[in-house]
Amino acid sequence: MILIGTITNPDGSYGHIEAEGNTYEEARENLYALLEDGKNLIAIRKD
Repeated sequence: MILIGTITNPDGSYGHIEAEGNTYEEARENLYALLEDGKNLIAIRKD
């Protein structure tokens, strides 16, 4: 399963990150692990 996250950057712009996992929960954990300092996850969608 692939999850796509919409993030906000420290400068106020938006971006996207993707993470994969065998379950929704695993993919979500992987998505959060990709967040860098100052970035916020604001939405998650399933591919």
